[in-house]
Amino acid sequence: MLRFLLATVVLVLASPAGAQTHTATLATKHFDVRYEPGSRAGAFVEREAARAERDHAEICEALGVEPKGRYQLFLYDDVADLSATTGTSGTGGFSSGDQSHIPVNDDQTRFHELVHVIAYGRLQKAGNEPRNLFFAEGLANALLEHVHGVHVHAVARFYLDRKVLPPLAEMAGAADFYAWLGARPGFNAYDVAGSYLRFLLDTYGTKKTTRYYMGATASVAFGVDEPKVEKAWREALARFELRPEVAALLEERHGGSVTMMLDLARPPGLPPELLGSPKDWKSLLDQALAPQNGAEWKRVKDGIVGKSALAEWSICELGTELYGDCVVRAKIHTSQPSPLMLRLGAANQALLVNGTFVYRNGESHAFSQLASMNETRRLTDFVFVRRAGQLEIWIDERRVLATDAETTPTTIGIGFHQGEVRFEDVRVRRL
Repeated sequence: MLRFLLATVVLVLASPAGAQTHTATLATKHFDVRYEPGSRAGAFVEREAARAERDHAEICEALGVEPKGRYQLFLYDDVADLSATTGTSGTGGFSSGDQSHIPVNDDQTRFHELVHVIAYGRLQKAGNEPRNLFFAEGLANALLEHVHGVHVHAVARFYLDRKVLPPLAEMAGAADFYAWLGARPGFNAYDVAGSYLRFLLDTYGTKKTTRYYMGATASVAFGVDEPKVEKAWREALARFELRPEVAALLEERHGGSVTMMLDLARPPGLPPELLGSPKDWKSLLDQALAPQNGAEWKRVKDGIVGKSALAEWSICELGTELYGDCVVRAKIHTSQPSPLMLRLGAANQALLVNGTFVYRNGESHAFSQLASMNETRRLTDFVFVRRAGQLEIWIDERRVLATDAETTPTTIGIGFHQGEVRFEDVRVRRL
């Protein structure tokens, strides 16, 4: 998959399980199409083989290479089957060397993955300029051109219009493109990369573009430096027609990622309307502790300490005063990784775990990957806001999540998951 699930190119297979289970083969001119005997995927092998040959011819023509070579195409019933068999997760298809692993009846993913293996096997090194996987994913989507029904230029234009299209040097220069993308969940970098490579193909032609793709500098490949190429790409995007219907669809698909990119672009710091003045804040460190389970909670000189060996959440309400719209802020020390919580009742719980969550009555309600508890985190500036029917979570002075709020006034609580945690300088400000 190309939008909701990553279609990736990898260097080493995550598991040899595909080779062990996919023992049935249908051979064509350029492919060994492999499937598990008796599988649902096996019913579609002839179709997949025929379409793979068609894709192969189209891709070779687009890349300017002779249609030859031999490839392994592994078919799976669906994404769940692919993940379970290969031991992968978070990917709707992947490629390695001369192999592609895909779910059946997904023409878009099959084409995307075959671009990876054909480009890897047929294009020749042209220089020593480093190329991260922005280029590999971009070339695959550039040849698709319309991804999930929408032209790649439309997606890039959408981000350009909203002033969140990242600099080319940031995307193409990321040491680990997938890590860069993972820090920007929802941002459609695949189609943005596809737009850039599509522009190069249409402007400079296949030969020059593949030379650049394979390591030649822009100056050598195109006769102009990369900043000038990027400028021309952005100018072309500004001229690309984004019809209202397409803009509305992209707003539905990617509007949330625009908000996230804008938040990332802002320098750290709480806005004045949340900060207020020092006199507006009330400390909660002296409030009566009301533990909700068997964890040990106690006051110490510099805060409130929670300690528990139990692999479960420990919650402590602070006093009995009820709060409606407010800002709660806590500086929290963790000697080792330990998930954290601030809460305004069971319906509004802010969690920092392997990502940032809002939980509502025991169920996950909203999620962001922009901040998480990890091995290096020792001090967290945790801010939880409820105002005008909305919740916001700020971690280390960056807004990482916003969603709707349950608005019933409630007490304020703190929490953690196993270990020992010190809540320092816990304060509240009414809004």
